[in-house]
Amino acid sequence: MLHFTHTVDPTNDRLHKIRNVIDILRTKFSQAFQPYERLCIDESLLLYKGRLSFKQYIPSKRNRFGVKSFILSDCQTGFVLDLLVYAGSSTMVHSENQDIGISGAIVETLMKPYLGVGHTLYVDNWYSSPALFNFLHNNCTNACGTVRKRRKGMPKIDERLKRGEATFRSCTNLLVTKWMDKKEVYMLSTKHTSEFGTIIKHGGTKVIRKPVCVLDYNNSMGAVDKADMAISTVNSTRKTLKWYRKFFFYLLDICVWNAYCLYKDKMKEPISMATFQL
Repeated sequence: MLHFTHTVDPTNDRLHKIRNVIDILRTKFSQAFQPYERLCIDESLLLYKGRLSFKQYIPSKRNRFGVKSFILSDCQTGFVLDLLVYAGSSTMVHSENQDIGISGAIVETLMKPYLGVGHTLYVDNWYSSPALFNFLHNNCTNACGTVRKRRKGMPKIDERLKRGEATFRSCTNLLVTKWMDKKEVYMLSTKHTSEFGTIIKHGGTKVIRKPVCVLDYNNSMGAVDKADMAISTVNSTRKTLKWYRKFFFYLLDICVWNAYCLYKDKMKEPISMATFQL
């Protein structure tokens, strides 16, 4: 029988049955790789259909029900630098800045070792806020992400835009972009200016103009989803009634993924993850 700790937990930690493994791997991940400039934070969901008090539902994910983790990844390599497992009130976040909220506290907890050295962080609209981006900027860290237009501190932008058009607002360190794609897209950035760039689609027959912050965001986000997709093709998880055992094998898959990312970064050889795992 696979166990990772004593059955009795005096701290009422919902993750106590696997906390030791999580803590060890988080430390090893941070020691194994010095990331490049661009980092991103996103959620990952391990499929679990059994009864669990902190089971989550994310309709946009491949596995819609399960154990949710907040993942910090290096955008260039895909390497998983850190993770926080959502466990309700037992989720271990550390922040003394009440202005940035719970989502901002998750960002601060994951980014703490990487603040002050010039990284750029990419996040989606669940995390983005003027308060968080100002906090990051004050710690020598740029940020870019989609943002909800009703976030506290966001300016009101009433212009009606045609598809492909954009309008901008700036204040001190922040740039807000409203861009009309199929629907309105709001971007927040401390890195970009109000410039447009182009991409070529449909086999080189169509040139599309987009704000530079949108192009950069689209090119940088997605590392967590790519890792989930790669792991799903070669995962070692087993059917089990115990969530923490399934999560242990998921952590092993992340270890294999990280080794694969380091191999590709150093060797510069095209190789599939399935071949590497063999």
